Amino acid sequence: MSRRLPSEEAKRLWQEYRAGDMYALAKIMQSYYSDLFHWGMRLHADREFVKDCIQEVFLNLWKQQSSAQAVENVRAYLLMVLKSRILRELSRQHMTNQSELSDDYTFSVEFAADVQWIEEENEVYQIRKLERVINHLPERQKELIYLRFYQNLSFEQIADVMNLGRQSVYNLLQKSLISLRKNWPVNNIVFLLIQFTVYGFPFTDA
Repeated sequence: MSRRLPSEEAKRLWQEYRAGDMYALAKIMQSYYSDLFHWGMRLHADREFVKDCIQEVFLNLWKQQSSAQAVENVRAYLLMVLKSRILRELSRQHMTNQSELSDDYTFSVEFAADVQWIEEENEVYQIRKLERVINHLPERQKELIYLRFYQNLSFEQIADVMNLGRQSVYNLLQKSLISLRKNWPVNNIVFLLIQFTVYGFPFTDA
């Protein structure tokens, strides 16, 4: 798997893409494909559907290079565009307005069975418990936790991806953590979420 591009390098490649260098766009796609795929699978559990949506996102970027906008964070922008693409395709399939569907989609959190950085059986138990606790949260709260602690996005970037105000994102995160703390000691929750920020969530692909 390709390493995730540092944000400044991604921004430089994006500027080169806007200037007509399609190799730069290919490098961005190669670097962020895994992030986009995991993100898409959280929104819709059909692997081929998600792959098709990612391909369409980059095909459209290829076609629209001359009018592509400048962006501050390439990964956050691509997550936002992919989410919009997925919801638009789902709305078309369900013959429903995208605005109606966007508040009604299912967001899933599932951890992989083979987590190499876990060495102790007790830690595996803690991971499974965290999975259960997170999955009892409302969809938008699960999505926010994923974006904050797996994708490591800022509040401003999360606001863009989720189409919320920054204060709404902050309030929703506080509400999410309060809900988690009701079912688990504070220190354990914070420790595991920090672990995921450093190592990445071991999400499954299906």
